[in-house]
Amino acid sequence: MNNLASLVIPAVIGLVTGIGHGITSHNLDLPFSLTEQLISSSDFNQPLD
Repeated sequence: MNNLASLVIPAVIGLVTGIGHGITSHNLDLPFSLTEQLISSSDFNQPLD
């Protein structure tokens, strides 16, 4: 694989993944950043007393 393809392929995969994440987050009314999603999901994982 030449040098250009080794840079372009991961960039395209990351771009498509990022766009897909944004669309999914918007449709499910989730926070847009992954950090906010992880923080909000940890709130639901608290043990019940």
